Amino acid sequence: MSTVLQARPRRFVSTPAVERVAARALRYLQSGFSVHLRGPAGTGKTTLALHLADLLTRPIMLVFGDDEFKTSDLIGNQLGYTRKKVVDNFIHSVVKVEDELKQNWVDSRLTLACREGFTLVYDEFNRSRPEVNNVLLSALEEKILALPPSGNRPEYVRVNPQFRAIFTSNPEEYCGVHSTQDALMDRLVTINMPEPDELTQQEILVQKTEIERESAILITQLVKAFRLKSGAEKSSGLRSGITIAKVCQEHNIPVMAEDADFRDICMDILLSRTSLPLQESTTLLWELLNELVCREPKATSPTPATAPPRAEYVDRAVTITTTSVAVETATVKAAEPQAASQTATEPVAAIAEPEINDQDQLGLDEAEVYTYLRQAEGARVSEIEAALSMNRFQAVNALRSLAQKGILAQRNNRLYVTS
Repeated sequence: MSTVLQARPRRFVSTPAVERVAARALRYLQSGFSVHLRGPAGTGKTTLALHLADLLTRPIMLVFGDDEFKTSDLIGNQLGYTRKKVVDNFIHSVVKVEDELKQNWVDSRLTLACREGFTLVYDEFNRSRPEVNNVLLSALEEKILALPPSGNRPEYVRVNPQFRAIFTSNPEEYCGVHSTQDALMDRLVTINMPEPDELTQQEILVQKTEIERESAILITQLVKAFRLKSGAEKSSGLRSGITIAKVCQEHNIPVMAEDADFRDICMDILLSRTSLPLQESTTLLWELLNELVCREPKATSPTPATAPPRAEYVDRAVTITTTSVAVETATVKAAEPQAASQTATEPVAAIAEPEINDQDQLGLDEAEVYTYLRQAEGARVSEIEAALSMNRFQAVNALRSLAQKGILAQRNNRLYVTS
């Protein structure tokens, strides 16, 4: 018995790059051709295939390629039997017994899809042996599906005009895949699926994990840089990015290169996806994380020309103490002995510039964040940074200080002050 699916991809992320590929594939499907999506693991081939099948508005038969597959797994097989026994004793002295045994044929997914006009999604079809897929040749070209001979059913099934097939595959150099016969590839329209661009990956992370966009950008850039420098180009970094973002979002781990928990997550997920030795890949990852730390702007005291005081949130009162400077008196002697001496007094007054050290700066930032959270009745970290013109270091340090004092709470990914 085959199960029919009705795909509804949850929160399918559509960006200009994805829309272009989907439009190309849908164009061929609507014209009656079968589409083959080929690309590295993790590029979204299966998700796009199900999305295309959903756009066709037909029931879906989903098949996964397997090295243990047989042709009968695609078209069907004899399954069980029906026995009929008739005992005729109409004449009491004569007993007539008829015993009939008949095998039952059960259609599999390909046969059902061809007969009913469903959409067949054959995921990673090149993991099946090539001879298994030979049955597809006549179904895709001559629109006839050949079945094993049998006395109680037709040996040929005419393919429904609404039948469509969408194939996905990994490159042939992957483990566990087989070469595909040219006759089958000649019947398919192959679309290569490259690594999704950064915009697409960031949008997927935001919509799939509900993480902040700034954090999604940092994760995407980190994963991409690690893949390029470690030579891990056979697979996409999209799954790694989604995993990192989901764990950080669900466990309230700040996406910051200097955070120890974030570094541990990156090590657990990224180091296993490269063929480099463990020590070399670990050193490479730490170098990338340290580079991200160095990119963060350092906290500086605001000046009227660049960063005016933010008086709407907190009043900054800086007391400037004037230092008394001794007045030096210089006596100028005349050249002649009879000349009267003249005393010149030159006052020099200097005002000492106030110096704001790191501890003072932290206190000022903490006061601003505290006042803003009270007025805004809760906010995200990104909202605090935007409203107060702070960088990530300033905001996190101020929030950490408030948390240590026990006056900071978090609910639904928003921060609140409790007193």
